[in-house]
Amino acid sequence: MGLVGLKDDYEHDGRVLFEVLDDNAVLQGKQGDRNLIARLAQAYKDINAPVGQLGRKTFAISTAALTGDDSTYGILEGQIARLTNERNAIAQKMIDMLEGVEFDGRRIDPIKAELLIVEADVLMHSVP
Repeated sequence: MGLVGLKDDYEHDGRVLFEVLDDNAVLQGKQGDRNLIARLAQAYKDINAPVGQLGRKTFAISTAALTGDDSTYGILEGQIARLTNERNAIAQKMIDMLEGVEFDGRRIDPIKAELLIVEADVLMHSVP
């Protein structure tokens, strides 16, 4: 859809893979720093993909919860729920920004993008 310039009104489960496309096909050179947009897209993938960095780091927590007693399960599932809520909030801001660039021709706010990248990094490093 991004390649042919189509728009829809539903929430996407993913993003345009602009990295493999010509700038004129998608970004049209007017939405901001391509490197920053690529870093934001990578941070989005790191925290949102099922086997992204964050997802892989939570495997151990989930396994420990399933093999532990009821108390351990409750504590660890609470940690996963907290991480999920934080991830969802960050990822939603990221995808809104990325879709604005990809489908609406909006410029990316470099300060907000950098802050989201840092938030994603902090979240990933909060997982033991």
